[in-house]
Amino acid sequence: HFYKRWVYGNFMMLNVVGRAVKKIVITGTVVGGGLTAMVLINVSRSKWSDSHTWSSATRHYLTNKFMACLGYVAFRNLIKQSRDVRTVQDKFLLTNIKKNENTDYGKDHKFGDMQTISDFQALHPLTKYSHYASYVDRIKNGELTVMTSDPPLQLAVTSGTSGQSSLLPTTNHIFTRFFLSGIALLFQRLNESHPEWTTLQRSMKLYYTPRWRYTDSGLRIGPNSSNPDSAKRIYHLYSTPPPAYRILSESEALYIHLLFGLMDSNIGIIESNFAATVYTGLKSLESCWEDLVQDIETGTINPKLNIPQDVRDELQKVMKPNPERAAFLRKQFQAGFQNIVKRVWPNINLVLCTTTGSMEMYHLALKSKYLEQVSTYSPIYGASEGLLGVNLFPDREESLYCLIPDAQFFEFIPQEEMDVENPTTLLLHQLKKGENYELVVTNGSGLYRYRMGDVIKVREYFNELPVVEFQYRQGQILNLHGEKISEEVMWRCVQSLENSWAQQQSPENEAKILDYTVAESVLVDTDSATPHYVVFLEADGCMPDNSSDLLDKILQDDHFVYTSFRVKGSIAKPKVIQVTTGTFLKLKQKILETSMASSNQFKVARVMKKKELVDFLLQHQIQC
Repeated sequence: HFYKRWVYGNFMMLNVVGRAVKKIVITGTVVGGGLTAMVLINVSRSKWSDSHTWSSATRHYLTNKFMACLGYVAFRNLIKQSRDVRTVQDKFLLTNIKKNENTDYGKDHKFGDMQTISDFQALHPLTKYSHYASYVDRIKNGELTVMTSDPPLQLAVTSGTSGQSSLLPTTNHIFTRFFLSGIALLFQRLNESHPEWTTLQRSMKLYYTPRWRYTDSGLRIGPNSSNPDSAKRIYHLYSTPPPAYRILSESEALYIHLLFGLMDSNIGIIESNFAATVYTGLKSLESCWEDLVQDIETGTINPKLNIPQDVRDELQKVMKPNPERAAFLRKQFQAGFQNIVKRVWPNINLVLCTTTGSMEMYHLALKSKYLEQVSTYSPIYGASEGLLGVNLFPDREESLYCLIPDAQFFEFIPQEEMDVENPTTLLLHQLKKGENYELVVTNGSGLYRYRMGDVIKVREYFNELPVVEFQYRQGQILNLHGEKISEEVMWRCVQSLENSWAQQQSPENEAKILDYTVAESVLVDTDSATPHYVVFLEADGCMPDNSSDLLDKILQDDHFVYTSFRVKGSIAKPKVIQVTTGTFLKLKQKILETSMASSNQFKVARVMKKKELVDFLLQHQIQC
């Protein structure tokens, strides 16, 4: 009897459990099926790229939703931090010091005695790269935790714009902050301001695979800027097929980027690290469009391209003849290149790239010709040292960046103290609107009170967080006699010089400045004993013969200290030299051949300080 009751009871219990499991399975199937159906419906209703499949479009959709969630959290976190920046900065610094106090660097600099920000400022000096050189050498030799308790993932090569390239240890903190507080946040800002831009249109991303080097201990050396090796999980967002990222020569890689971008009539974004790269890409398109159109028409890849055979074979598999698209493109290109991006990709949403500092002239050149009706957005203020700020205002014409308080510990040197031996530093909450400051950072990868050389201006505030405008690099200063003309001032004067040409030249012969750099006369063999500036210009026409006199007057009108030295005869008038078209592209190639920097991070130095590069420019001067 007991046995029967036990069997019956267990039978009833199993029956109940079975019905419950069946209900859960059915419910789960219904819910799962419902979610899948919802995803597929939303995917089908979205604007697609031509090159998408259902699989890649669905992954694109899910990536967008994932980034939207991360971005929402990142923006809410920033709002919270912006209301109490002192606490956030204090926590960032003291946590960092405590974490690394038992490293050799921490012991050498008495991290154990630092309990407050004041202790840190009193015990640790302001630093430049030379301060870290011996520690970096030890890292290269295999002592990975000499500066940080977390071993670095790589040694980041700086761009070397204002001098030699440096090697900076890069821990996971740098990459994590860039993604969570930078990329996710900019996605949220775009999604909130322009939800119609969050589509399933692919981006044509112009970037190049770096040539990595390794230390004897196996640590990678290269840029920590965006590159194909750091984006393998999101290749489905881009128009360029993955095999193309194995092409290491920039000209061939650019051709393939352009080819697959042009094949897709529904590109949504053109993206690159810098405006200069976008400009170079569109200039190249202007010169080689006939070959590209031919490839699209026939469904073949240009046999003249010097690319590995295995890469060519893999790319060829995704090529299909498209005479209709080729005919459309040929018609557009034959009509000229004014506003060509909107004409070739009518549904394009924006161009995403850095447009500030030395990139401003490329941005202006792009907007005046290729991108006449296309929005641009300069999203992130970053460097090899890590994330610094994010542009929270995609719709504004000017690019301003909100400093991110959990990415760095920030200090600021007032402009009037930049040349003082032991300058005062201010904290994030002590800045004044409208003032210029040199940026000093302490990051999570072993740099402490590090003078990056960037000069910024506080333009406004996001609650308690300064919103800044990049001004110039400290190393990019002209200083013949104490006049200290910044990159920003010289660029303004170069713009005025171009405007003054327009008053002397007929519209059909009007020259436009394509690129420029400046050297001090000590680097140039010259007959004049009085120091002066030598300005190298690349233009699309002949500059007037009186350009040196024009620039001299413009500088005097703009800069009273320069004027005083000119009046006293301490500085001679500048010499303006025109170089052949394409010289600055050749200069870039020459610099990259002898530099550790990659093409993705290259920026033309607006103040040239190496004689061999000045000599190279002199070899390309022309007389129109």
